[in-house]
Amino acid sequence: MNRNSPANAEREIVLGIDLGTQGLKVVAFDAARAQVLGSVSAAVENLTPVPGWLEQEPRQWWATLCRLTRELTTGNDIPREAVVAIGLSGHMHSIVPLRADGSIAHNCIVWADTRSREQARRISARASSPLWNPSIAPYSLAKILWLRERRPELRDEIAQILWSKDYLRYRLTRKIATDYSDASGTLMWDFAARAWDEDLLAEFKLSPDLLPDARASNEAAGALSESAAADLGLSVNTVVAYGGGDCACAVVGSGIPDSDTLLINAGTAVQVIEMREEPRPFDRDADVRYLFELGVEGGTFAIGALNSAGHSLEWWRRLLNERMTYAQFDALAADERPDPEGPIFLPYLQGTGTPRLLDGSFGSFAQLSATADRRALTRAVMDGVAFGIKHCAEALVKDGDLSAKKILFTGGLSKSPLMRQILANVFDGEVRFRTFSDMSALGAAAHGVVAAGLAPNARTWLADFDYGETSLAASPALRERYAAAYERYKEWAARVTSA
Repeated sequence: MNRNSPANAEREIVLGIDLGTQGLKVVAFDAARAQVLGSVSAAVENLTPVPGWLEQEPRQWWATLCRLTRELTTGNDIPREAVVAIGLSGHMHSIVPLRADGSIAHNCIVWADTRSREQARRISARASSPLWNPSIAPYSLAKILWLRERRPELRDEIAQILWSKDYLRYRLTRKIATDYSDASGTLMWDFAARAWDEDLLAEFKLSPDLLPDARASNEAAGALSESAAADLGLSVNTVVAYGGGDCACAVVGSGIPDSDTLLINAGTAVQVIEMREEPRPFDRDADVRYLFELGVEGGTFAIGALNSAGHSLEWWRRLLNERMTYAQFDALAADERPDPEGPIFLPYLQGTGTPRLLDGSFGSFAQLSATADRRALTRAVMDGVAFGIKHCAEALVKDGDLSAKKILFTGGLSKSPLMRQILANVFDGEVRFRTFSDMSALGAAAHGVVAAGLAPNARTWLADFDYGETSLAASPALRERYAAAYERYKEWAARVTSA
């Protein structure tokens, strides 16, 4: 959305930067009106030197950020002096090892990298300190131990560990730090003390000096350095917030829901999010959640995860016809009805997160017959993704009771009109959907707004933000069929994941 220069010169503009696994996005917001002025994005290259490994080059992030920021300001006639603050969001768990001079000692090891599975198993077996989350390969501690064991030549070179958005902030301000949300996603964070767990670090012979200080996401880390301002085409007076992990920023961007709301961020993967007032250590015999700091207000939230939601739909669409549009995909399944005796799809193409944590490939069709056709299987995939989300939600909340919860969907999955109705039917009630999908960038911008002193907190700033919210109710005519089909889904899920 273009604006003329005089109008924009009078405005205070905040940039929300979101570094995701697949791409980097920069969104400009009018701070006074909490309105989007424009956005730009570009893909981020993922490197897979060995099957199961996933790395990114942090220097490429910086080059891409500089290019996109100039593109955004030029394309929307935003003068450099109008940009008063920057907020940052980045993919969590992904480590960036730095030398003492700030140079990169090793490529970023991305959260989805599975090389440290063995280290994660050993952490779980050996740790005498209570862990606040399950010990799995995505968590940073396992990745750090892998580097120490498999790259011993780097042991003396690595002086500091940062996370993805922290590296960008370092390039912006030269400030070495992290925030509470990213710290909480490392397996090295003590939620009770709100500090690094020094007992756990000592147990695995890691120096606390390896980890940076953690601060609130909406605090000001400083202003742009002269070199960064020149690279970005912005003013040295631009304030930079500490920022947060992408999932935490998405929660903040949503307006920080109350504990009666389940926020379901549904895209390639799904995160079912519930605010938690009293965090407690992980119980491997009872828990099916992941716990994180919000980064502000002392808040914490729990997540249930479904790894392959939109990914399952995209896999099936490409398998049918790579040139098929999403509208054609919906049309293929639109006239099908849920059938408890028909095909059942389990969306576990990339393992399972909640209600049971399993690595590996468990995606499955069940109850196939010779009469199953493209239409029936397409509807089974769509229904199966919705069933998987509900299964995850029931496992997250107390006693599996969703009746008292308000259901709020964000993310690209619910852009499909058919998928929205399927979700309302599966959750058997009124479900709210938001069309605005850049929730992490919005949360990052909210941190920038607060850091610059333009609002007291994110809730206040976002009170009038237009999310494009709609609601849908379940179809009474399909209630019994969906209830029966969901029970069959759970039966098959239990069989496949226990095999």
